[in-house]
Amino acid sequence: MNRLTMNTHNVPCWDARFFMIAGVFMLINTVMLWARFYLDHQLSILWPAIPAVIGLAAGVFGLFKLYTPVVNNAPLMAKSGISFAFLACFSLGSAAIWLFGMSLLYGAVPQPTPQWFTLLIVVFMVAVVLAFLCYAIAFLRSEAQRKIGYLLSVPVAMWALMLVVCSIKGMEAGLSLDYYTNAVISVTFLALGFSLRK
Repeated sequence: MNRLTMNTHNVPCWDARFFMIAGVFMLINTVMLWARFYLDHQLSILWPAIPAVIGLAAGVFGLFKLYTPVVNNAPLMAKSGISFAFLACFSLGSAAIWLFGMSLLYGAVPQPTPQWFTLLIVVFMVAVVLAFLCYAIAFLRSEAQRKIGYLLSVPVAMWALMLVVCSIKGMEAGLSLDYYTNAVISVTFLALGFSLRK
C-alpha cells in the first residue's frame, strides 16, 4: 500500500471539517457580495469580508492537518507549504489583534489604516496562495491522492486569474471577479471536505 495512503487514514477528520467550514464561510461571502451589489453597495464591505477571512483561515488550518499524510512523499513541498501556512496565520493574527484592539480602545478602526496593516493583509494573501500551491504540487506527485491535489489547485487557479486581470485591467477589475471566483472556491473547499472524509 502507498505510504501516503496509509498515513492519510491516521489523520483525524478535522482536515475535512476545516475545509467544510471554509466552504460554508466562502459561500456566505459570495452571497453577501451579491447582496451588496444588488443593494447598490449600501452594505458595508466588512460584511462580506469577515466570512471571507474566516473561510480562508479555516482553509489554512485544513492545510496544517494535511501535512502529516503528504510529508513523506514530498517533504520539500510539504515543509514549504506549512511554512507559508504559518506565515499566513501570523499575519492574519497580527492584523486581527490590531483591529480588535483599536475597536476596544477607540470604538472604530482608524482611517486610513497604517501602511504596515495593508502590508500584513498582502502578506497573508500571498502566503495563502503559496501554501495552497505547495500542497497542491505535493499531492499531485502522489498517484494515490492526486484528486486532492487537483482540488487544491482550483483556488490557486482562481487567485492566479484575479492576479492576471489585476495586472492587465487594474485592481478594481481583478477584485470584481470575487463574485464568481469565491463561489468556485467555496464549492471546491466543500468538495475537499467530502473527499477527505472518504
